[in-house]
Amino acid sequence: MAPILCLEVALSLMKRSLIDSLMRKVVQSSALGLVLLVGCTTVPVKTVVPAPVQPVAPVVVEPDLVPDEVVKSDTAESIATDFGLIFIDRDMTFTGTLPCEKCPGVQYHINVYQDGKFEARREFIDRNVVELIQGSWMLDNRTLHFTSQRQPMPSFQFASNQHLTLLDIAGKPMVSADNKTLSRRDFSKIDSRLPLLGMYELKNNEASFTDCLTGESHLIAMTQHHMPMMRSYQTNPGINGKSVVATLTARKSPDNNDALFVDKFDQFWPGATCPSQAQPAKIQGVVWRLSTVSQIGVPQKLNIRMMFDQNNKLFGFSGCNNFNAGYQQKDTQLSVAPVVSTRKFCSDANFYEQQFTKQLQIADRIEINQNKLQLFKANKVIIEMTQALN
Repeated sequence: MAPILCLEVALSLMKRSLIDSLMRKVVQSSALGLVLLVGCTTVPVKTVVPAPVQPVAPVVVEPDLVPDEVVKSDTAESIATDFGLIFIDRDMTFTGTLPCEKCPGVQYHINVYQDGKFEARREFIDRNVVELIQGSWMLDNRTLHFTSQRQPMPSFQFASNQHLTLLDIAGKPMVSADNKTLSRRDFSKIDSRLPLLGMYELKNNEASFTDCLTGESHLIAMTQHHMPMMRSYQTNPGINGKSVVATLTARKSPDNNDALFVDKFDQFWPGATCPSQAQPAKIQGVVWRLSTVSQIGVPQKLNIRMMFDQNNKLFGFSGCNNFNAGYQQKDTQLSVAPVVSTRKFCSDANFYEQQFTKQLQIADRIEINQNKLQLFKANKVIIEMTQALN
């Protein structure tokens, strides 16, 4: 073999040997790296447990309060509203019963007119007191103020679009166990009937009536309810052609306030005069209304009334029947003859009627104390009466 060829073969063998050696080292290094990598992956991994979800308490939304309203005071508390602004752009009616001192309640019927006027009927339950009030209103935010020349009217606040809440003297809404809210109803006219006591007179078939309480005079319309009253007047020679006290239920004409429409005639009271708050009451010539009998309160709606005249006669209405009797009085000593009456039966009145006529006939003394008429038996008050104003 030639020397040059032998040298090339030797170099080739040396190169191959070197390459093989390098390849073995690379393989060994790779294997070692793989072993180390596998060894690292054998380290145990901790399992992460998620934290328990905590329940979220519901958010309580507090109601918006009426501006300037107090919260939980002794006389008032906050009330929620369901509107932003209030507009009186139509005629509205509100009714309800509000509490009052020393009576079961006051029934209200208020009509608020879009032209700025209002009308109200206010009836004090079991006092036989009815008031008709007219005037104007003013709306300040949600507060409704009423202005009248005669009787005062409380202010109210729109608690909602459908309710008026009574305001206290500080102008705060009153909310308590007693109902102090009027509710909106379909619009309806005011019942203008009133129980009245006044002077009746008939001349040339034209009847007039002057209210003792207000002094207002009215012409009486010739209606079917007035005809029996007129005949009773004309057939009684003791009162015909004279001015006489009469009790009746009537209403003013909606078109003419000077006209009066009689709905019910009660009776005439010959010899009676209009009651006077300026002068001390007198026994004779005054129409008296029964307040208590045998210390039992009498419902004022029964209208049990009586009068002592100057001729030793007493007469009146006992809740169901008309009655009369003779009496004798000397100073404060009193004796009453047996009572004569009609014989109608009224289930709601007969108990009080029987008690009244029984105690009246056994009375032995009569006095006026603080404008109250008191009848006694053996120094014990058995009947107490007040001046009838209607």
